Amino acid sequence: MRKALLIMLAATAFASTANAGSSQWTKTPGGAVRLIVEEPAAGARAVRGALQINLDPGWKTYWREPGDAGVPPELDLSQSANIAGHELSFPAPHRFKDGASHWAGYKKPVFLPVSITLADTSRPAHIKGHAFLGICETVCIPVTAEFDVAVGGQKSDPLTDTLVDTAFQQLPAPASDAFGISSGKKKGDVLYLTVKLPSQDPAIDLFAAGQSGITLGMAHLKKREGTEATFAVPVLSGKDRPAGVLDYTLVQGQEAVSGHISIED
Repeated sequence: MRKALLIMLAATAFASTANAGSSQWTKTPGGAVRLIVEEPAAGARAVRGALQINLDPGWKTYWREPGDAGVPPELDLSQSANIAGHELSFPAPHRFKDGASHWAGYKKPVFLPVSITLADTSRPAHIKGHAFLGICETVCIPVTAEFDVAVGGQKSDPLTDTLVDTAFQQLPAPASDAFGISSGKKKGDVLYLTVKLPSQDPAIDLFAAGQSGITLGMAHLKKREGTEATFAVPVLSGKDRPAGVLDYTLVQGQEAVSGHISIED
């Protein structure tokens, strides 16, 4: 029901004109992209937003670590005023297979939540920058979407608030000792990650993203016994670097969690 609501709201928002707290749409082959931003409460330092990516049927876009090939989404807000920082988050992706290559991404309209920190809560903010991402059918097309949104002192738009709230609700839950990666070790050009699961069924999948110049391929299930499993993840670039800390999303059936894990070299 929640996914159906999300798609319906996305279609409604695409048909409407830009409101306060929303950038203009950037039309792309196979879809459209914009940034929506929720009006913060008085005195609040945290501002929520979302990168809204509408995809036409048959088109796809990538997760934060595409896998064997692809263009990861990037959000640059360096031209903004009164912004101390921002973070782009990702709902659980799907695994795709094109011939011999595997990659992670989305095949339906998707919202990537954005957490923004104001530098000065007493002043309005000007959020300006761009997103860079790949939108693909049979060929991947690089897309740049520019944003220019004023935040503060405006009337909050109910549709924007609903869309942003729904975007954050779609995020995976935090990982735990019972559902998440319990250990990780690097052996040569491969990371071996042991995961704990809440139950023996249903099917599982793991998506891992490198930090500090490390690029990873898609995880492959090597062994599963009861509520424990081991995945192997190839290191595509930065092979001579310490693996450091990985971001990951672990999926079992309809449930997903995200977390971080320090890798033993």
